[in-house]
Amino acid sequence: MKSFFTTLLAVFTAFISFIVLAVGLLFVAALSSDNDKVKVKENTLLRISLNGTLSERSIDDPFADLELSLLGSQNEPQVGLNDIRNGLLAAAKDDRIKGVLLDQGAFASGYGALEEFSEYLMAFKATGKRVYSYGEYYTQKGAFLGAFADSAILHPGGIYDLRGVGVSLTYYKDFFEKIGIEPLVVRGSGNDFKSAVEPYLYNEMSEENELQLSVLTNQFWAFLSTGFQSRGLSPEIIDSAAANWSGMNADLMQELGFVDALGYRENVMEHFKDRFEVLSMSSYTSTLEQPNVDDRIALIYANGTIGNGSGDENTIGTKNIIKALRKADKNKRVKAIVLRVNSPGGSALTSDMIHHAIGEIEKPVIVSQGNYAASGGYYISCNADAIFTNSTTVTGSIGIFMSLFTGEELLKNTLGLHIEEVKTHPLANFPSLHKQPSAHEYAILQKMIDRGYADFTSKVAEGRNMDLETLLPLCGGRVWTGKDANQWGLTDLEGNLDDAIAYAAKQAEVEEFRIYELPLVEDPVERYLKAFSNTSLFKRVNSSNWFHNMMQHPAVNELKYLIENPGLQAKLHPLYSNF
Repeated sequence: MKSFFTTLLAVFTAFISFIVLAVGLLFVAALSSDNDKVKVKENTLLRISLNGTLSERSIDDPFADLELSLLGSQNEPQVGLNDIRNGLLAAAKDDRIKGVLLDQGAFASGYGALEEFSEYLMAFKATGKRVYSYGEYYTQKGAFLGAFADSAILHPGGIYDLRGVGVSLTYYKDFFEKIGIEPLVVRGSGNDFKSAVEPYLYNEMSEENELQLSVLTNQFWAFLSTGFQSRGLSPEIIDSAAANWSGMNADLMQELGFVDALGYRENVMEHFKDRFEVLSMSSYTSTLEQPNVDDRIALIYANGTIGNGSGDENTIGTKNIIKALRKADKNKRVKAIVLRVNSPGGSALTSDMIHHAIGEIEKPVIVSQGNYAASGGYYISCNADAIFTNSTTVTGSIGIFMSLFTGEELLKNTLGLHIEEVKTHPLANFPSLHKQPSAHEYAILQKMIDRGYADFTSKVAEGRNMDLETLLPLCGGRVWTGKDANQWGLTDLEGNLDDAIAYAAKQAEVEEFRIYELPLVEDPVERYLKAFSNTSLFKRVNSSNWFHNMMQHPAVNELKYLIENPGLQAKLHPLYSNF
């Protein structure tokens, strides 16, 4: 009885807190909307905070100045590439803006987005305006951006984290054998490069996967090295600094020429504030207005893993992207569509549904590939009117697989569980967790997978206007960089999102237009209310901590994904998101 009243009190307290928080957040949002508009003064220096993950687009946040970790929100700060693009393009033409300050921190980014950021930064710099960089800690990708600065400054005891490019992969074959689980993995015939399932099959990396990963890592490092060479550094100095982790010595990095000066934050910032009016990039972009015209280019963000659910801002589902495509198609003001694909793939079924929806659109559909558009991400790209890719985009991986797990050894010999069956037909209970498939059953799965692979490749051939003899050597699950994909005809043009938008406008024969972003982002108040539902108070009511932590383990997440998205998979290995 005591436990009952304790739980009841906890639920009641949580409910009251939830109501108070909701009212408070709405009040703060109202105050924020009533604030005076940002005024951009003459002689302004735009500060870009390189702290957090470079996401595809920023989300309006009226609570940015609140200490939201107290409310259970653990999301790291995100820099939106859309704000970077819009801000730098506008600032390049704005006489009030004299320069940009890259405020370095724990910055992370995929290579495709990083490449686009650098292009917008170089275009800004080409107008004669100045670029500065300061930080106590430069991540390798932050340092790459800082290499384009007219003046790069590092804290005297700071870190310039230059170490090269590498990946690591964990293999589970022996582990599964020890606990009595047997992975049932079926790849399309000839899909030897389809490495997403490789850790379940082997104890070491295959020659095919080592080849494609070596090509990627070498091209990524060449890309980064080219940025550092813009400072006048030789490839030998850059390689030596990375090999010896010279960035742990700030004095040495200044001596080598990676940074121009050493200084403390308060002194550096005081120097900039004495010379300029310092304004954040987010504040500046809030003042930008789109042209007052009727014509629109729809910009649809297809971001994240492709699954069977409805989808959200970070996942692609059966509803959100198809709904956005049809909404843009029916809108008479929309003259063309740019589909921004940033996905490692996922469900082959959902990918095919999106592919079909694109094929029904008569307006120009241009794909812009971001960090990666591979496997299912390439599936939804291949029948666009044109595909733009960055040189560092991870794309291709044309292949499919299916992953199941059986635990006959675990259930029978370890746990002592014996399962009996009654069925009307031989495959009524197939596939089964408790029984390994027979050769006949495996052959049925292989035939289904091969049929799906043939369908995938035929649709790519049709969309890319290629014959199968030319296409098939590029498939088999092989991953390509955008640079190589463009050379082999898997994409059309190397270019960033702005290039793709300009191309779409040209195809639609419009000169002035507004950008119409879809899908719509989640309301910030709703987002924080969801975050609050994950506070320790609610967790205490809903589940114990150890169980919650276990369910967040990456291996469990992968298993949950496979359970929620059964069937054929056109998906990259998760390591590609960790480059």
